[in-house]
Amino acid sequence: MRTLILILLAMFLLASTSCKRVVIKVDSIPSNTPPGQPIYITGNFNNWDPGEELYVLQMSKDSNYYYTLPPGFGTVFFKFTRGDWNTVEKDICGEEIDNRLLETVLYDTVVCKIESWTGLDPIDCPKLILKIDNIPINTPIDDLIALASNVNSWDPDNASVFEKTNSGGLLLTIDRPPGVNTIDYKITRGNLSTSESDEYGNEIPIRTLKFGSKDTICLDVKGWTDIPETKSNRVVIIIKKLPNNTFLDDGLFLACNLNSWSAGDKNYQFQLNKDGQWSYPVPRKETTLDYKITRGEWGSVEVDRSGNDIDNRSLNLKNEDTVYVEIKGWKDIESSTDNEIIIILDSIPKSTPSGAKFYLTGNFNDWNPGRLRHKFHINRNGQYYVSLPRELGDLACKVTRGSWETSEVGSFGEEIPNFYYNYNDLDTLVVKVANWKDKPKFKYDNITLIINKLPDNTPNRDHLYLAPDFNEWNPGDKNLIFNKLPDGRPYITFPAKGPAVEYKITRGNWRTVETNQYGDDIEDHVIFYGFADTVYIDVIAWRDFDGNY
Repeated sequence: MRTLILILLAMFLLASTSCKRVVIKVDSIPSNTPPGQPIYITGNFNNWDPGEELYVLQMSKDSNYYYTLPPGFGTVFFKFTRGDWNTVEKDICGEEIDNRLLETVLYDTVVCKIESWTGLDPIDCPKLILKIDNIPINTPIDDLIALASNVNSWDPDNASVFEKTNSGGLLLTIDRPPGVNTIDYKITRGNLSTSESDEYGNEIPIRTLKFGSKDTICLDVKGWTDIPETKSNRVVIIIKKLPNNTFLDDGLFLACNLNSWSAGDKNYQFQLNKDGQWSYPVPRKETTLDYKITRGEWGSVEVDRSGNDIDNRSLNLKNEDTVYVEIKGWKDIESSTDNEIIIILDSIPKSTPSGAKFYLTGNFNDWNPGRLRHKFHINRNGQYYVSLPRELGDLACKVTRGSWETSEVGSFGEEIPNFYYNYNDLDTLVVKVANWKDKPKFKYDNITLIINKLPDNTPNRDHLYLAPDFNEWNPGDKNLIFNKLPDGRPYITFPAKGPAVEYKITRGNWRTVETNQYGDDIEDHVIFYGFADTVYIDVIAWRDFDGNY
């Protein structure tokens, strides 16, 4: 009898645990959360689908968000998103967080706080980063750059010294003092007598930073109060107007009698001034400056509107102070006409390496992924663009960084179809790059593949199989049978090993492999690991029903 009682008690505990439903309560979200945007919970209970409609949190009358977890889970791992992994929650300073952990047998209600979101500035971070991108060229090389502020009594200490980065910038991390919302400050070389100035050596107003609005503030230092630059000893040449098709990533140079007519002398390169104009200060001399403007070589020298050579420009360096010039055209670039189209690269991934070059490849250049003729350049509006002659028929193209190993891929790291456009249908084409094949965002141990859509004639009794390259393309591997989500969609989770996986979907053999809508064989699906932990596909048709086998 005692044994029977113990067995019944164990069965009761097991039943009560398996039926237990834990309530997740979110009582705090970042104040910059977009109004009306849904918040999702995702975890091991829904195969980490970040935007499944069944897992949307509901706002109650008390302005808190709630979700009741499904029963049957003992240990739950989960996170919150706004619909995809590009909007997943982060910590208070915008850093990645570990998966949340919950033992469902221990709780009835769990209260959570969401501190910040991926893609939005963290606004409650207790620290802030100051980043100096540029300092004056006359800055003494051995001098420290330090912050003088009301927090350190305007006397910089060791904790206020900027550190140099590998890229040549300067960084300083500021911990938020208790009860302080704003800091007044100036950049110095150690004390206020060596504080920053405008480009003419004049004192500038005190800067102010506010905690919680951004996590990183970028700034430039124009000059130093104790090392003024004598502008009267310079004659400034300012380029007032450039042709619209100017490749600004080539640089602009002064070729003149002072540098032996060198077309690409970096000591005579134009720079952007505070008004966004390209300028170069020439030392004042008792002489006449004869010059032309190039983009780095004589093959790219300035010309008139018709593409003809122009006479040398002339400037009296003794009397002039500021000279404005207008460039009509470039020797190596034909003026834009109706016989060409422009492709603009409007968006690139955050993972793009600094200084990367971009190329357009397609049927117009035999799909060469790195031809210099089809490299994107920067126009005067800061946009990457490339021009193509208008032809008959269709334009097919993709974007690369110079090779097929660095070509663009889709949101999940999948190969994307070539873009097709009729030349006569467009003058300007704007393209966006979601990801690069060689630059995965994350490291995942497993990938979940979900089939969103199946052909209507798919037999309900048939199993679906993953036939990948890592099992020697076995079309009926019993270890790779799809399961079903609560909404009926087939899914399978498998290890993410190596850089990528190629695969097809079958119903157990190659006679039943997937095809396109015409019943023809399709190319293998490819997933490049590191872009998403969940990938969605559609199966269009089956070979044994619609194909030719």
